Amino acid sequence: MITAGALLAASVLVLMLAPRVLTVGHWQVRHPRIALTLWFGAFFGGGVLVLGSVVTTIAAALNAGAAPTAAEAIMVTMAAWLGVGAIGAGIAFVGVSAEPLAHSHQQALARLVPIAVAREERRGFTLVWFDAPSPVACAAPGRPAEILVSSGMRDLLTAPQLQAVIAHEYAHLRLRHGWAMRIAELNALCLPRALRAGRGLKRATSLLIELVADDAAARQAGAAHLANALTRLAAATDDPGLAVRAERLTLRRWPTAARRRLPEPIRI
Repeated sequence: MITAGALLAASVLVLMLAPRVLTVGHWQVRHPRIALTLWFGAFFGGGVLVLGSVVTTIAAALNAGAAPTAAEAIMVTMAAWLGVGAIGAGIAFVGVSAEPLAHSHQQALARLVPIAVAREERRGFTLVWFDAPSPVACAAPGRPAEILVSSGMRDLLTAPQLQAVIAHEYAHLRLRHGWAMRIAELNALCLPRALRAGRGLKRATSLLIELVADDAAARQAGAAHLANALTRLAAATDDPGLAVRAERLTLRRWPTAARRRLPEPIRI
């Protein structure tokens, strides 16, 4: 029981301290991939500690023989079954919560299907061009995966800038960022609102996956082209966050044009 309590206390400590520790300073902006790994390491680490606490409690209940009193054995057994019940309830809640999230995502993509004007089958995904005046580009994981780009985006940007935007969306697909965001959303739904861990992971994931994709696109298609694209998009959409991301790209050194390697599937 002492071991189970220690594991449970450690999991609570991880959930409480991780958001505070991982938001200190500005290193996450400079190293978004490391920050994202640490955030999810804390998330899964806390889950493993909770599971370990439950397993330890169950093991103690199964081994409760003549040594403990009858009352102690009953308490241990009840604690074990309550732990199992809590895990089952958590799984059920995740299942119920995941369905509306997936459905809303599918509905958003379905609205773009009727206005698609061209579909290009690429290795690993389909590049979909659709007719809309707003500058929009998004990655849609699935089978098949898709990258959707609006006519407004194509008209707004130069060819190298558009190439950089497509490289950004391709990074989302290749690095499975859709799964990361889904896990963060479900985690925020499962944890009490009073805990910073749920909302913290969701906010951090939303920002860090964009910065990770920016870095990947900058290395492949050129940081200057991506920064210029983000600047134009910021002006067109009045989104200051895009301008901040563009400025961030100017503060680092990137591979020269001769050393960049643009993946063949995303060449336009």
